[in-house]
Amino acid sequence: MTTAPAFPPLVEAYLADLERALAGSEPRERAETLAAVREHATESLALHGSDDAGARRVLDELGPVDSIAAASTPMAPAPAAASPAPALRTPAADVWLLVLSIASLALFVVPLVAAAAVAWAIVRLRAGAGNRGLQKLALGVGAVSFVGALALYVSHLLAG
Repeated sequence: MTTAPAFPPLVEAYLADLERALAGSEPRERAETLAAVREHATESLALHGSDDAGARRVLDELGPVDSIAAASTPMAPAPAAASPAPALRTPAADVWLLVLSIASLALFVVPLVAAAAVAWAIVRLRAGAGNRGLQKLALGVGAVSFVGALALYVSHLLAG
């Protein structure tokens, strides 16, 4: 079993100050920082001696406690109380767009309604506002209606 080496009083006071300064840091980082500083102090004291002069030299090498504490990552704040998610609302414009595209199916003999639905759907999609699912559905329904109306018109022309 290994025990922590006894440090001179100056180094012990420094380590206590450092531990208090790191109180708001992430626990794992706090433990790693304290272990690294203790290891450095142990090695430096072994090299320079454990008298007051050696202890001062260790503290000079380490620098101010505030500098070490400032470099640490602050502890993550506690999660805020969960607020209810805002209710998702479908803009009325997208609902009317879908109604227009469905109406273009019923009025497929008038391709102007389908063309208007397709154009409006494209404008809404490019604007990036509203319910993209409804906009894409309206674009698809309007396009099918428009293509159907054009096919009917072309077949009528070819039939003569």
